[in-house]
Amino acid sequence: MAGCFCIWQSSFPKAKATLGELTVSNRNREEPQAVLGDFNDILSQDEKVGLHPQPKIYLDSFRRFVDDNGLIDIDLKGSRYTWYSNPRNNFVTRERLDRVLVNWKWLSLHQNVVLKAAPAISSDHCALILETQPKDRIKKEFRFEAF
Repeated sequence: MAGCFCIWQSSFPKAKATLGELTVSNRNREEPQAVLGDFNDILSQDEKVGLHPQPKIYLDSFRRFVDDNGLIDIDLKGSRYTWYSNPRNNFVTRERLDRVLVNWKWLSLHQNVVLKAAPAISSDHCALILETQPKDRIKKEFRFEAF
């Protein structure tokens, strides 16, 4: 099944069921595939700054989904986190909940892919900007002429 799949679920059990369904239906890995969105989960503890660490069982479950489906996490440029909590006890929790996961076939078609996070303005999540053909930025040379 080739394609691009967007993920968002409001509850943990529904999210896990959705990931399970994707794993079952993802038997043909020869097609380019991208799975993106709010996974409401992290792959490692360094993707979270908060008062409480992520339970290991959640980390293992999400990592297993990524590994079982042969997916690669696209590096996020710029901001390290994509979600920010409301301040509690003068502390803001930050996590990388939103991401783009692709298989090797997709990555081979988009070798110069760039993933950026836009600032969170009207949401507690940052919008993701996926550039599959990033434009090279041409730096203009600064010249100063004294008269």
